[in-house]
Amino acid sequence: MTPRNIMLALLAPLCWGVTFTLAKPMVEHFPPLFMMLMVYSGIAVVMAFTHRGKFLTPWPKLLLIAALSVTVQGALLFYGMRGVPASTANLVLQTQVPAGVIMGWLIAGEKLDVTRAIGTLIAVAGVVIVIGLPAERPPLVPVVLIIISGFVWAAGQVCARMLSQDSGVKTLKANAWFGTPQLLLATLLLERGQIDSLVTATPYQWFLLVFCGVFGFYVAYMVWFTLLKSVRVDQAVPFILLMTPIGLVSAVLFLGETITNIQLLGGAVLMVGLAIVSGVGKSLLPARWNTA
Repeated sequence: MTPRNIMLALLAPLCWGVTFTLAKPMVEHFPPLFMMLMVYSGIAVVMAFTHRGKFLTPWPKLLLIAALSVTVQGALLFYGMRGVPASTANLVLQTQVPAGVIMGWLIAGEKLDVTRAIGTLIAVAGVVIVIGLPAERPPLVPVVLIIISGFVWAAGQVCARMLSQDSGVKTLKANAWFGTPQLLLATLLLERGQIDSLVTATPYQWFLLVFCGVFGFYVAYMVWFTLLKSVRVDQAVPFILLMTPIGLVSAVLFLGETITNIQLLGGAVLMVGLAIVSGVGKSLLPARWNTA
């Protein structure tokens, strides 16, 4: 990866790590799909003026990419997040990294060598430590929803790389334009209390909504889709594991959560997996395994 691509790969999880933690109090107040509708409709309006021009990708493909990357993934993720602390959600969500490697292999035929396979297994082991070892285990259903959301998101990223004929910025615009009507329909059918959440929202909750919308969605995904136009999915997704330490620190600083020794252990194992999958930690494995 070039220095520019590495910088992009670092910036996206930095934005996601902080804003994903701050999304916890938001989804406890706003209905999750309604919250996403407000964010993506705002992005759609802004990009209608800042990034004009027709899409090159056929609309059925854009509809599929938006459904996987925005609507279905967001519903699973944020409803799951309601049931667990932000620190736990940050750790469990990292299953999207091995999911990205697996989906890239299954859907796009990307190479899955021994190094990445072992690094992926180590990353999964880190999540298993977080889920299985604490004395008070997190509830199963929210954890499963977050894990499934990671696989749906990974499928969306592979489809964006394979099917999109537009630039990274235009792909974000397409997600906003095609995701907004999906989210509108979903929130009308599945949620209640949208108006009440608007009326009772505090200035702090509005600030969080704007902050997360700008940095966690607009900036982060513009950077991410730009990166995916230059590198393979299996090269990019390992950097998402950096959300783990960023998210944990954010949960302590902003939400007052406590990091347990088990979470630290699980996070450390996750980081080892990141190092191996990204190629930085190849020396951690026997030389005969560092081949395609």
